[in-house]
Amino acid sequence: MTDTTPRHTPLEDAQGLLVSIIGGAFGIVLLRTAGLVTGGTAGLALLISYGTGWGFGWVFFTVNLPFYLFAYLRKGPVFAAKSFLTVSAVSWLAEALPAWVTISHLHPAAAAVLFGVIAGVGLLGLFRHGSSLGGVSIVAVILQDATGIRAGWIQLGWDACLFTAALFVLNPMQVVWSLAGAVVLNLVIALNHRRDWYLPA
Repeated sequence: MTDTTPRHTPLEDAQGLLVSIIGGAFGIVLLRTAGLVTGGTAGLALLISYGTGWGFGWVFFTVNLPFYLFAYLRKGPVFAAKSFLTVSAVSWLAEALPAWVTISHLHPAAAAVLFGVIAGVGLLGLFRHGSSLGGVSIVAVILQDATGIRAGWIQLGWDACLFTAALFVLNPMQVVWSLAGAVVLNLVIALNHRRDWYLPA
């Protein structure tokens, strides 16, 4: 039987990934402006960046490197390549945006909620177009495929460990607001990302 399932064209794939990359990078800018962190490898990169003064982009790019082989072996070369390109683009754009966009005032609560919504939608777009922001999100999608447990809930478990570590770098209220943003992000993913709701890309 011939597979007549509609699939994304290369142009549709490219625009979907671009929109998601912009959302992810802008979400990171919001967090950095408010001095917050998030979960996943992005949160780990932010913590390292705050603690060492190293640029987020290079740290984020580097901490994701070990995960691409796992992505290649379990999800294939296309997913691994798209994830590598996506992480590279977000790493660069998150460093470049502050030179183009200046935010004079941002309450941590607003930063947390806006980040959770914007980055959550961005991650949904990446998943839908066969990509990810590397690291934990790669593992979360793979485990979701294997176990049926939502990717958002898997990431929430990692986040709990990460925010415990954040207490040693940030003040308690920064951690509280950061946790709120991560909860919003993971709820967006958990409530909206289901393979059976979509046609294959």
